[in-house]
Amino acid sequence: MNKLLLTLLTLCLALTMQAQARHGGNDNPFNTVSYRPLPPLRVNGQQGVSAAFAGSTGSKLLVAGGCNFPGTPAADGGDKQFYADIYELNLHHTASTMQWRKIGCLPQPAAYGVGVSVPHGMVCVGGTSNGKQSLAKSYYLKSGHNHQLVIEALPTLPQPLDNMAGAYGGGYIYVAGGLSNGSPSQAAYRLRFPGGKHWERLPDLPGAARVQPVGVVQNSATGPCFYLAGGFAPATDTQRGMAHTDGWCYNPATHQWTRMAPIVPHGHTEAVTLAGAAGVPSGCAHIVFAGGVNKQRFEAAINRPLLIKQARIDAQRYGTQAMHAYVARLELEKATYMRQPETWYAFNDELIIYHTITNTWVAESRSPLLARAGAALVACDGEWVVVDGESKPGIRSAAVTAVKMDVRPTFGWLNWTVLVAYLVGMVLLGYYFMKRGEGNADDFFKGGGRIPWWAAGISIYATMLSAITYMAYPAKAYATDWTYYPMLVTILLVSFPVIKYYLPFFRRLNVTSAYEYLERRFNAPTRLLASALFIIFMVVRMALVLYLPSLALTAVTGINLYICIVLMALVTIVYCTMGGVEAVVWGDVVQGFILVGGALFAAGYLVWGTDGGAGGFWQIAMDDHKMRLFSWSLDYRSATFWVIILGGMANNLISYTSDQTVIQRYLTTKDEAGARRSIMLNGLMSVFVSVAFFAIGTGLYTFFKTHPAALDYTMGKADTIFPFFMMSQLPQGVAGLLIAAIFAATMSTISSNINSVATAYSVDFYQRFRPTASNAATLRVARRTCIVSGALGMCMALLMATWHILSLLDFFQEILGLLSSGLGGLFLMGIFFPRIGGKAALTGFVCGVGAVFAVRYLTDTSFLLYGCIGMATSVAVGLLCSCFVREHKSLDGLCWKTRP
Repeated sequence: MNKLLLTLLTLCLALTMQAQARHGGNDNPFNTVSYRPLPPLRVNGQQGVSAAFAGSTGSKLLVAGGCNFPGTPAADGGDKQFYADIYELNLHHTASTMQWRKIGCLPQPAAYGVGVSVPHGMVCVGGTSNGKQSLAKSYYLKSGHNHQLVIEALPTLPQPLDNMAGAYGGGYIYVAGGLSNGSPSQAAYRLRFPGGKHWERLPDLPGAARVQPVGVVQNSATGPCFYLAGGFAPATDTQRGMAHTDGWCYNPATHQWTRMAPIVPHGHTEAVTLAGAAGVPSGCAHIVFAGGVNKQRFEAAINRPLLIKQARIDAQRYGTQAMHAYVARLELEKATYMRQPETWYAFNDELIIYHTITNTWVAESRSPLLARAGAALVACDGEWVVVDGESKPGIRSAAVTAVKMDVRPTFGWLNWTVLVAYLVGMVLLGYYFMKRGEGNADDFFKGGGRIPWWAAGISIYATMLSAITYMAYPAKAYATDWTYYPMLVTILLVSFPVIKYYLPFFRRLNVTSAYEYLERRFNAPTRLLASALFIIFMVVRMALVLYLPSLALTAVTGINLYICIVLMALVTIVYCTMGGVEAVVWGDVVQGFILVGGALFAAGYLVWGTDGGAGGFWQIAMDDHKMRLFSWSLDYRSATFWVIILGGMANNLISYTSDQTVIQRYLTTKDEAGARRSIMLNGLMSVFVSVAFFAIGTGLYTFFKTHPAALDYTMGKADTIFPFFMMSQLPQGVAGLLIAAIFAATMSTISSNINSVATAYSVDFYQRFRPTASNAATLRVARRTCIVSGALGMCMALLMATWHILSLLDFFQEILGLLSSGLGGLFLMGIFFPRIGGKAALTGFVCGVGAVFAVRYLTDTSFLLYGCIGMATSVAVGLLCSCFVREHKSLDGLCWKTRP
């Protein structure tokens, strides 16, 4: 044991040193930007191209088409030439071998279309081949046999378009705005990719026309949306043109456009236009824009012909010397516009960054390498590559620049000390209870029935809410509002039927595993199937709960995510394997106090840290509807009030009546009265303490709304927003304690899950098939099961780290409904429907599980309703089958109507 403790301590200290070495004691800002030149792309001479199609596949950058003035400069009236060449640059090559190579040609020369990166290649949409007629063709460029380029025709656009915005994401290619044969278009379309047969017409783009806007698909609070920003409305014979300083967001879920905030970066006093710029998504909720024209210079240029026309009319009408001088000045400005030095045009030389959650803008990292218009911006191999574009009107730059943004987490030695001390303390706690109840299976599974009711209540609370509460609920409230809060209120509502109808059966039948009841009530196959499904669910839940704090530790330290998962799993397995349920419960008590205390502190810190303090917090929250509790829509596909209530009641009834993790707590108290009090205490804590976690989420929103530059622009998971705040804003030591609270919440849940899996397997499988097994043998099997189940959860967490999950809270609720609704239905049938026998119950159980999976894959029904649908289907089918299959079995004390 001493060697084990020394090993864990050494590992923690090694990770501390690794983190400190990585930080190097540097106190630089968290977001740092670096630039590196790549080989220039020159086409038909020494110039680059502008308005090319660009994308990436793996580490390869693809550029196709584009245009330039290869002979006479544009300022001297030269002709623009369009190209069909396709070039490739492999960023994995060394600097000495990296070079552009021509790999093919488009079916025709084209520029000013949309090029987007898609899986395994790039799609080119629309454009123009002569600057007058627009194109409607779409092509998919991909690698074929022997890595040869293959060009596959895609469905043609319903109308020809050029100079429009476009992007790929969420399984669709989007295009909107631009010109159609010289006339501004406000049409918007999308094509399912791959496999789409035609372009779907979307609601037209609202507001004024937009030529050369920027389009990006990025996650909003609820899913991927199409964002379109900037662009300009061309001047007409009677109306001035303007460069737009705002944008629109199309939400595929609601099929509506909503206006984005004006493009006024935090700290700037004037709005910025993104006409001629390019954009890419960054992390889970940011969009990075680069390049583009200067609003004042550009508007003066596009409006000058109209001003000259009006000035000439005025000069002829009034004939004053001043009028003629004004006309001459305008004509001189028009003639010399394209002959000014590059700096005069003031192209945007900053990264303009938009945050989709808080609807805010910031500017970052000024560099002349970014000051281009009509350049391509492509995410490739962890960098953003700026390709060619105009350095000034008519002059094409051949420069290719890779931009990389990094984040420097600084956790600090004091935070590490607090965290390591906590982890070691938890292991020592497990060791203490191992010595106290060593060799006693009843102690391992039930704690000898000596757990106080209040400790059991806190343990239930800590077990059920865990890291999902500490990270996922604040992240959900930060991204959306309080509509999920009523789901936690239903925990208290469910407590009453649980106490009255369910608790007496588990206590008076003296079961160790909840699924023993199912065999007594129905039959052995039902018990074994239910127990097996519970074990599978617990392994998946362990994986999710392991993944969450590992995300937190990665966010605040920069340590590899997979190392964090392994460390978290090892510490938890060790301490819960040693001490059994008593160590788990008392560990939960300690962790519960840390969890609640840390949450209250963080909520207060966030409220007062918002600009304007509590008043600013409340005003922003109200203005942006961040504290909305109810959505009264009848939509069954989203988190409306009735969906939340039905789903919350069903999911919590499942957890508190069929989850061995919770039921095991009912059995640890001395008597039934103590168990009742523990359930009520948990319900009350769920209602009142959880307010702090939603307040944290709202506080995160208001804080970063007023401090947008303090965000991590590359944050990959929205669920890490709270740990990031801890690391970046809280004092040393306090951040370590709050990260320890996340670990506390995690360890309380995982340890409970591991112990309940060990109980289910040992009692439902090992003891059932080996009823003569000794107490010591059962205990050995239980401890081995702890290790195996913990290892399986760890492996699944490692796999989960490779998945794209927008909200881990939603993912957990979905898994709960899919895997546990049938279990809830079995206990519901067993206790309240004496006419349902074993065969009917088993049939109902299977049909209920099948129905939930059918709803999942065949409909758009909200995942919050899966539990309700599964239980209702199970009971309905069970009742129907009981009309045809009658079984005669003594039910004394096994149903509510036959209770003792």
